[in-house]
Amino acid sequence: MSMVVILKIWTHKISATVGLLVIILVLLWPAFPLRSLDIWLQTLVSKFPTNVLYPIFAILMGSYAALYTYDRKVAKCCRVDATKATAAPSILGILLGACPACIPVLAFFLPLSITIAIGYYSWMILLASIGLILFSIWRAGGFQKI
Repeated sequence: MSMVVILKIWTHKISATVGLLVIILVLLWPAFPLRSLDIWLQTLVSKFPTNVLYPIFAILMGSYAALYTYDRKVAKCCRVDATKATAAPSILGILLGACPACIPVLAFFLPLSITIAIGYYSWMILLASIGLILFSIWRAGGFQKI
């Protein structure tokens, strides 16, 4: 029976641990700028597109980190010529308003009009980030059959 690589990486202890840690980190880090886990959970639940897309984003980020760890630590030979770590999806998704907690942090650095636009279109930025992460996983060979 053939298995897809992205599912195989979750069966190994090292890559699965790294993936779970990244998922937890991505899901819980907005509590730090908000200074409360309760406020973060209330904010996440109340924002419709974000409350569905942000957990998907976190799972994909964890899967990409687990795939990278699997390629580097477990299966020393890569399936692709050169697997490059891409920071673009995580920067785009986390720092550009994918989570509602980032928008007040961005307001400190950006003009108000840009911050409002990012807040309004944050679900589109999150969709673009999910697309980039899926592309990165595909490029790293995560959807190939073993």
